[in-house]
Amino acid sequence: MLRRIGTEQLQVGMFVARLGGPWINHPFWRAKFLVASDEQVRQIRSAGVKEVWIDLLKGRNVPAPEEAEAAAAPAVPAPKPASGPDGPAAVPPPATLEAEIMHARELLQSGKAVIGSMFADVRMGRALEVSGALLLVDAASRSLSRHGQALLALARLKARGDDNYLHAFAVCALMIAVGRTLGLPDDEVRELGLAGLVHDIGKLTVPGAANLRAGERTPEQDEAYRRHPSAGYRILNEARLYSNIPLDVCVHHHERVDGRGFPFGLIGRELSVHARIGAVCDTYDALTAGHPGHQPWSPARAMEYMAVRVDTLFDRRVFKAFSRTVGIYPLGTVLRLRSNRLAVVCAQNDADPLRPRVMAFYSVAQSRPVPHELIDLRHSDETVVAFENAAEWGFTDEQLLELYAPAV
Repeated sequence: MLRRIGTEQLQVGMFVARLGGPWINHPFWRAKFLVASDEQVRQIRSAGVKEVWIDLLKGRNVPAPEEAEAAAAPAVPAPKPASGPDGPAAVPPPATLEAEIMHARELLQSGKAVIGSMFADVRMGRALEVSGALLLVDAASRSLSRHGQALLALARLKARGDDNYLHAFAVCALMIAVGRTLGLPDDEVRELGLAGLVHDIGKLTVPGAANLRAGERTPEQDEAYRRHPSAGYRILNEARLYSNIPLDVCVHHHERVDGRGFPFGLIGRELSVHARIGAVCDTYDALTAGHPGHQPWSPARAMEYMAVRVDTLFDRRVFKAFSRTVGIYPLGTVLRLRSNRLAVVCAQNDADPLRPRVMAFYSVAQSRPVPHELIDLRHSDETVVAFENAAEWGFTDEQLLELYAPAV
């Protein structure tokens, strides 16, 4: 969250996200930095900078009037800036799933506004500005650091009309998480997050065709749809980006390792690891999201579909990292147990991914809910018989969330 203040209000511990006036008029080579000393404050003021934008998520706010005297006291150690080109990441303390779900809800709501504004600029023909998007990426990264599954689970719950915004956000979160699993450097992971937010931005040039599945589009619509990666590349090429990763992912996320993708039909190692991550994350979220002409698949069904297409459509190393990230049975997956009960996955078991922790909640034989029972399948006689589509049993993802979020 940014706030514009006069430089007379600037203090040690604030995070400067933008300096007022042309960069050539001041001595700071970085536009974003943590104010670490009174000397920096003096330099900013002496350079003639009259106002700055501070990031309240990364540093101190302006003290309230009643705190003005305390502001003159020695500064409290300032928080470290978020991961990115301006400094190392401060690792936030871990949170419970239930607590992080609350943070993630707020983040998704604010993220919708950021992404919506970014998309609106493109529709109006204005140059793409990604500073707000990068702040959103940093916030998503912190959420995933506090709890690795909360944001991923919540981002699947898409309301009608929010598809384009939340698809972008969900792919962003998935790409950050997979990049970390692969051990990529922090700056690359940050750019992967931005790539997730903008990977489909070219669809704004083909709104009619973009909402139709393959086979439902006319030949003309299909041709227009297949041009959206290149259209997105042109949009991003005019923006000021830190790296080429978002452009690479945008133009190549529909390529497949066997050469059957588009727009160029590239094969295997002709695709960067970033593009291969984009292909997996985009496909998974598209399969698990509902949109016109497509009923959402369960996370487990999507994983099964993709697993049998490794080495033909998807890169094996990337998919393995993806499956470690979201789990063989992702959070929120509904399973049928040997006891003929339905249970929702509420925690992963890293040592044995086929035996997660689940909450049993419904009897198939009796066709009615049963008392909830938390079961760790590693230490139980229960086994998984099949995965189920919750909607076919009359349960929504939001109802399931109420079951498993408090359970961990």
